[in-house]
Amino acid sequence: MKRTALVIAIVAVVGVSSYALGAGTEKPLVATYDKIADGILASNHAETAVIQAILASHRSAGEAAAAAGKWDEAAANMALWANEGDNAVGGIRKRLLEGGHHHNAEGESKGLFEPGFVVVTVAAKKAALDLVAKLQAAKDDAARKAAWAEFAKLCDATVAAAPK
Repeated sequence: MKRTALVIAIVAVVGVSSYALGAGTEKPLVATYDKIADGILASNHAETAVIQAILASHRSAGEAAAAAGKWDEAAANMALWANEGDNAVGGIRKRLLEGGHHHNAEGESKGLFEPGFVVVTVAAKKAALDLVAKLQAAKDDAARKAAWAEFAKLCDATVAAAPK
């Protein structure tokens, strides 16, 4: 019995020491995994860039509509900005979430982002949608222009605060 315990102890020590003496994962596997990690992190940066481009396109379209006095169209683009795109974009966001991809997982857990949102925070979305209502309730062009100006400031602040 003592002999068995001694053999087990020696095997355990030899096993631990051989691990400590250089046993490890093969370098090509580590390098491959490192490249996969680079790709995953790059996809997050690409996703941010795409969402920022979507936001810029809705802001630009809304700005053009506002300049032409097409206030309903401007309001629609403000709402699309607040939602980081239309239903087609929302479908992609849903598919990513179902696949386990949460771009702002930490922010979601703190209530800062809706699930799947990349740039527009919960607070920015609410502020933008409040400005849509303000624009639609405005009685004259001066009030509509003021609502649009507030929206433009919100856009600038939100995009500037977004992770790069």
